Amino acid sequence: MTSMLIPDFQPYKGAHCETVATGSLLKAIGIDLSEPMLFGLGEGLSFVFLNLATLPLPFIGGRVQPFDLTTALCQNLGVVCHATETSSRTKAWINLEKTIHGRVPVGLQLDAYYLDYFSNPFHFAGHFVAVYGIDSDSVWVVDTTQQGTTHQVARRRIEEARFARGPMAARARSWTITRSDQMMDLPAAIRKAIRSNAAAYLTPAFKGASHLGIRKLSTSLPKWLQISRAPDQDLAQTALLMEKAGTGGSLFRNFYRDFLIESLGHLDQGKELVDRAAEQFGASAHNWAKVAELIQVAGEERKVEPLREASIICKEIAELEVAAMRLLAHL
Repeated sequence: MTSMLIPDFQPYKGAHCETVATGSLLKAIGIDLSEPMLFGLGEGLSFVFLNLATLPLPFIGGRVQPFDLTTALCQNLGVVCHATETSSRTKAWINLEKTIHGRVPVGLQLDAYYLDYFSNPFHFAGHFVAVYGIDSDSVWVVDTTQQGTTHQVARRRIEEARFARGPMAARARSWTITRSDQMMDLPAAIRKAIRSNAAAYLTPAFKGASHLGIRKLSTSLPKWLQISRAPDQDLAQTALLMEKAGTGGSLFRNFYRDFLIESLGHLDQGKELVDRAAEQFGASAHNWAKVAELIQVAGEERKVEPLREASIICKEIAELEVAAMRLLAHL
């Protein structure tokens, strides 16, 4: 098979994998929004705390579950998301090949561990890329700017990544996006997304979600030196993922702050509420960066004091974010 790269394809450049992947697909149909706007319209702001037997420390995530962001984003914009899953490697490849040859980019959910361009590979099956090219042995993908944006990846690696099992894994999920006749105007979409995200945050689905999850993290943190078998490595990895990969750190709070600030230019009512909430999420982002820094120090020095300090800050973050979301719920 000769190589097929979608003509005139322009990758979306950004810091978060799902907004980059879905942003690339939206850009291909003429919708080019800022990354904070994509995140906010996707109702992406949340938190999750999970104790998983497969991980050395609890998993913490600062956003909604994988693909929920894309689903909400497409619904709020009024575009059509065509998502499929399969347990067949043959079917998954044929579908991918057929769609790319139809000059339509494809989003994939996969495990980042198998992507050989990651300098520090780690298992995370909630990773996303966009595909814009293919041949019999390779796939051309779009990833975050931290990972170099575009790469040619061996087919074998892509298939391993798509069919990996573990927490957050999907059955080789792929999706495409098309326009519809019922595109929503941006101000209406923004207002709906803000209210929906606030409602979800304030009524967590389980005790490890949203502000309840942040409080569980606060309780857990002082115990991390006892839980971990290799504190210097495990705590450093957690801090790195929080700040660089955005799993639970300041990235998503900064996104949401910037989304709210950008939204002010599209709203005719409730601007004071949104402005106050933006300030609070800015403060939350600053605090999350401090928490990551303290976790890093605790691992390096093997001291519990930084974890206790981080625990106190997490309680403050939970209160701050609840206050901000209560404001936004009245928009």
